[in-house]
Amino acid sequence: MSLVQRALNKAKTNSEVPKSKPKQAQVQEQSKAQNNIDTQTEYALFKAAMTSDLAQLKTFSDISDKADYKAKAIEKNDYLGFLTQYRLRGDNYPNMVLAWVFVWLVDLKRWNQAIELLPLLIEQKQPLPTVFSTKHWPTFLIDQLYDDANYYLQNSCTKNDLANMAFTLQQVIHATRHQNWEGSEIAGGKLYAIATKLEATQHNYGNAVRFGKIAQQINEKAGVKTLIEKIEKKYLCNSSNASGQLSVTS
Repeated sequence: MSLVQRALNKAKTNSEVPKSKPKQAQVQEQSKAQNNIDTQTEYALFKAAMTSDLAQLKTFSDISDKADYKAKAIEKNDYLGFLTQYRLRGDNYPNMVLAWVFVWLVDLKRWNQAIELLPLLIEQKQPLPTVFSTKHWPTFLIDQLYDDANYYLQNSCTKNDLANMAFTLQQVIHATRHQNWEGSEIAGGKLYAIATKLEATQHNYGNAVRFGKIAQQINEKAGVKTLIEKIEKKYLCNSSNASGQLSVTS
């Protein structure tokens, strides 16, 4: 049991006062009020834990030490368990724990868990921590993910690694499929452009063309025009060589 959960259980125990048996309507009202109190208490405790963790992180100068601390703090304080309950209850309030856990998951490259939280952050219009210049959650994620995916492309990673990264990008595309990229054209173009290049390395040329054209629609300077032309030429003019290699550096 996490330290936060122990504190929460103690707070609940202290708040329980024996009462005479009330009527059903009173029971429902008392139950609703108690649930609100419990939710507020729960968030206050997790917020305090996160505030403490953020202060502790400032004492580290080494990036790997910070990463190790974040990974351990997520488990120790059961932040993901709290966020699961937050979602299941349908809660919606400015949640700095949700925001920072997402940031940490991105920092730790735990992409699947981060992507799972992304639609909630967008839907609830949760504010990003003020230390970040962007106020747009998809942009924050894409900037980090783009660098990682580009590293995979430039460093001859295994086919399995490239396939996993391509799938991760597809998850982000699905999570942001209703996103209006107005004002964030660079981020949207980067997402679809890097997806185009990874799909091309996997010889998924249909996906590559589709993503590439979307990238150009979002941002005409997305940088995949030449690659798309090469792929379309192979499809239309020399389909027998469609399995050949293509350069994705254009």
